[in-house]
Amino acid sequence: MAEYTLGQVIDKLGRNPNLQFRFVNDEDYYKSLGIIVHLREDGYLANSSNETLTFSLRDKFTLVNEPVDRMTAFKAFEKGKSIYCIYRDIKRTFIPINNTFTGFSIEEILYGKWFIEEGEK
Repeated sequence: MAEYTLGQVIDKLGRNPNLQFRFVNDEDYYKSLGIIVHLREDGYLANSSNETLTFSLRDKFTLVNEPVDRMTAFKAFEKGKSIYCIYRDIKRTFIPINNTFTGFSIEEILYGKWFIEEGEK
């Protein structure tokens, strides 16, 4: 899983304020590992209780990837992003090659949980 610096988190939140990140540093003992961070409406980073948090430039985060509806995933795939599906506890990744929709099963399309891969290219 890709790790992001505070600067990268701010950049990503600037483009999509609905993203959430998990704090993964083990150096800062006063912060809880695994805390989920989101952007409040007033522009501050906050935890799930909406309490303002401060971070340093050396802090690291991972993206909390939420499932998207299948059409959103397919549109992202069409734009060149890798997507993946989790169905029956099996994760299958689909990498766009010439924007060809091949290899999706009917069960995955109907019942799978779809995600857009957010890793760095």
